Amino acid sequence: MSPDIKITAHAIERFAERSMKLGMNVKEPEAVILKMLKVAMPEDISPAHKVKRLISNRYTEATYLVAQGWRFVLVDNMIVTIERTTKSQC
Repeated sequence: MSPDIKITAHAIERFAERSMKLGMNVKEPEAVILKMLKVAMPEDISPAHKVKRLISNRYTEATYLVAQGWRFVLVDNMIVTIERTTKSQC
């Protein structure tokens, strides 16, 4: 992970919200996010999924990293949202 990666307030809020739905008691979401980012790996998404994502992101290119069942969506070196890798775990 690059040390210059920033995390938006939206990304922290979404992580906290989604982790609460999973029954996780996260007191310091930003610390947990930073810990996971240290082991996050790039996600290789299919070309079809990439097109869908590009359209839904208003044609803004994004990078996807995954760790421990979480997907980190980065735009311009900034985490804009965090989501579960499995829809049933949103």
